[in-house]
Amino acid sequence: MKFTRSIDLYIVNLNWLRWWANFLGLDITEANYKGNIRTYVAMTAIFIYVFGMWYTVWFYWANWIKLVEAATIYALACQGMVKIYTVYRYHYFFVNMYARLEKFHREQTQHSKNNASLLSNIHRIRQVSKLISLQYSLMCAIYALTPIAVYLYNGEKVLCFGYLLPFTDPDIPLHYFLNVAYQHYVLFVAWAGFSASESVIVLFVASLAGYVDVLKNTVDEMNECLLRAGYGNDRKEVREKLLEIARLHQRVLEYEQDLEERYYLNNWVQVFSDVFTVTSALFHCLINQQFQMYALTLTAVMQLFELCLLGTILSVKNEEIESVFYNSLWYLMNRSEQKTFLILFHKSQHAIEMTVANMAPLSVVTYLAILRKIYAVSMMLLSLC
Repeated sequence: MKFTRSIDLYIVNLNWLRWWANFLGLDITEANYKGNIRTYVAMTAIFIYVFGMWYTVWFYWANWIKLVEAATIYALACQGMVKIYTVYRYHYFFVNMYARLEKFHREQTQHSKNNASLLSNIHRIRQVSKLISLQYSLMCAIYALTPIAVYLYNGEKVLCFGYLLPFTDPDIPLHYFLNVAYQHYVLFVAWAGFSASESVIVLFVASLAGYVDVLKNTVDEMNECLLRAGYGNDRKEVREKLLEIARLHQRVLEYEQDLEERYYLNNWVQVFSDVFTVTSALFHCLINQQFQMYALTLTAVMQLFELCLLGTILSVKNEEIESVFYNSLWYLMNRSEQKTFLILFHKSQHAIEMTVANMAPLSVVTYLAILRKIYAVSMMLLSLC
C-alpha cells in the first residue's frame, strides 16, 4: 500500500509497535492503561529468570562451560527486565512521545515538502523495524528448535539454553519438559519484547531526523523571505519565519532532552549487557563452537551497533542544525533579528547527545572501540584455557 501522507504511515507503524507490545500486555497507548494477565505473566517469567539464576549456578558449578552459557543469556535477561520496568514504570513518557510525534506529523500534512521529508523518514524507520524483528525472530527460532533438532539427530535431550528452573532436575522427564516449556515462553517474550523496545527507540531517535529536515526547510523559506525583503522596512514575514524557527528549534531541544533523560538507564544497561554477552558468547564459540552462540553473538553485536548508530544519527543531525544556521542569510537581517538568531545559533552549538552513563558518547567510534576491547579480552581468556 502506497502512502501519500506521513501521518498515515506513522499510524500504521505505531499500530505495528502496539501489536508487538500487546503480546506482553504492554500496549500502553490504550486509554486508562493497566497491566493485565499477560503483563504479570511476562514480568513473573523474567523475575524468575533473573532471581532464580542461583540454582543454575549451583547445579552446574562443576561445568564452567555451562556457567559461561548461562551468564551469556543472563545478561540479556537483565536488559529485558530493565526495558519492561522502564515501559511499565514510565508509560506516560512513551504515550506523550507518541502523541508528540503524531501531532508533528499532522501539522506538516499540508506542507508538501515537509510531508515528503517526513514520509521518507517514517518509511525508513518502518523498514529498519522490520529488519530488527526478523533479526530477533531468527535468533529465538534457532534456540527454540535446538532441542528438537538435537533429539532428531542423535536422540539426546537438551535444553534450549543453559538455565534451570529452581529445584528442578533436567534428568527427570517431567522437570525436563517443564524447563523446555518455560524456556520457549521466555524466548517468545524476548522476541516480542526486544522487537518492540528496539523499534520504539529507533522510532524516537530517527524521528529527530524528520524534525531537522523540517527545520532546514523552514530556514530555506526564511532565506527566501530575506531575499525578498532585502534591507527594507517591511520585516513582518521575516519575523514570522524567525519565530517559527525558534519554536521548532526549541521543540527539537526539548525532544533531545527527554530522550537523554529517559533512556539514560536503558543505554547504560544495554551497552554493558551487550558487551558482557558478546565477550562471553565469543569466548564460548571459540571453546565449544556451539551453533546457537554464533547466532547470539551476531544478534548482540547488531544490537550494540544499532544503539551506537542511533547516537551517531543524533550527533550528525545536531551538526546539520548548526551548519544550516551558520550558512543561512543572517547577514540580511536587521540588528534585532540577528540578536534572536544569534541565540538560536548559540543553542545549536551546545546540543544534547546520547551517552553511555556520561562516560562516553554513544557513537560508532565508541562501538569500534568496544569491539576492539571485546576481542582483546576474548583472546586473553582463550590463552588462559
